[in-house]
Amino acid sequence: MKKYIAFLLCLTMLSSLFSCNAEKGKDTDPSNIDATDKEQNNTQSSDNTTTDNHTALDDNTTMDEPLFERNEEHYIAMRAYAAAIKGETCVIDEHLGEIKLKDYHFPSNYTILEECKLLEKAVLDVDGDGIGEFVIKSSDREYIILRHYDGKLYSYCLDNCDYYKFNTDGTFYWAISPDTSALECGLSKITFDGESLNVRSLYSLKGPMLCEYFVEGNAVTVKEYYNYRDGFRKETMDFSYFDLTPLYPTNSEEAWNLANEYWNNQDGSRDAGLGSIWINNIVLTDAPSSDTDYYSVSLQVESYSNGASEGYECMPPYNVQIKDQILVNAFTGEITTPEEIAANGKCLSLDEAIEIAKNNCEYLDFDKEGSNYRVELDVNDPSPDHVYNIVIQKFMDDHYFIYSRNWINKYTGEIISPYYMYGKG
Repeated sequence: MKKYIAFLLCLTMLSSLFSCNAEKGKDTDPSNIDATDKEQNNTQSSDNTTTDNHTALDDNTTMDEPLFERNEEHYIAMRAYAAAIKGETCVIDEHLGEIKLKDYHFPSNYTILEECKLLEKAVLDVDGDGIGEFVIKSSDREYIILRHYDGKLYSYCLDNCDYYKFNTDGTFYWAISPDTSALECGLSKITFDGESLNVRSLYSLKGPMLCEYFVEGNAVTVKEYYNYRDGFRKETMDFSYFDLTPLYPTNSEEAWNLANEYWNNQDGSRDAGLGSIWINNIVLTDAPSSDTDYYSVSLQVESYSNGASEGYECMPPYNVQIKDQILVNAFTGEITTPEEIAANGKCLSLDEAIEIAKNNCEYLDFDKEGSNYRVELDVNDPSPDHVYNIVIQKFMDDHYFIYSRNWINKYTGEIISPYYMYGKG
């Protein structure tokens, strides 16, 4: 009897030992992802493709979260993207040829990528082959797609468009002239044919008055259009900030994470009613520079139509309001508010803001004798309390008209993009 009991005790101990080893292996082997891991990473979509992308390529050039089923081709691609980002290898572009990524530029902006501020990234399987593509997004909503194919790294720029919204399956919504009668919008899919990138239209419309409807490029009736369109249920891809060339101890992604924590993880939270959806979005509006040590971060409410207009699912927000703003120190990660900086006497004077606006448009040669420009604060156009709205006016035909505007952060001196003021690209 004693031998039998001793045998059972040994068996129990061995079972516990193997169980512990199995648990340890699960924690350390990235290929073993259970439901708990996926929930912690906020990852699972309807097609079992993960969607949380607020991570970077780590030192081992892999991804921190299980974006795709683990396969060697995917890891090879991740390592190739990491090498290109570090400047160790070149990419092959159909227009620019073989080029370092830092010397790349977006089609409508000839600023090289290394000097671009507030870049964003996402890794998604654009063509469904199980190998992730690396997508870079500019603050002007232009996109570069990096693809590893046949042992080489290729880059592609999407044609300039007023608005793009990527989904987790590689499809994307697009819109041209969303605020005019020349509206065109739709849903398209990226495909690859060897080294070439192709864009296939799934559905589109021209309108919004007397709309024309298209499915797979062919004209259809309104009923056929909506029957086809309603079969799609897409999940928007999350992009996260990243620095091609890190310059500060606190990088842009870390600054965003600190801000999201400060605002109790409100990014992405939403409410709906009266034909609208309101989405909280945390946005880096300014990057540090030689004049300031801070990232400027805004908590914004973006207002989207919810079925009240044609092509609503393709549209950019019709309104963007800034609820709150903070500043994140790029060297310490310390968070402060514009009001606190203002209390310390660090607010820019109106004259300083005007000089910044002049320097931004120095090609106009304001100091030239006989110059027909004047620069002043626009007191008639309301702006947030932390912003100077500086207008440059040109004298023509016996009167002045507004030539350009510059929205300048009173506390950092940075020029704010019109998109973040009015929700338009």
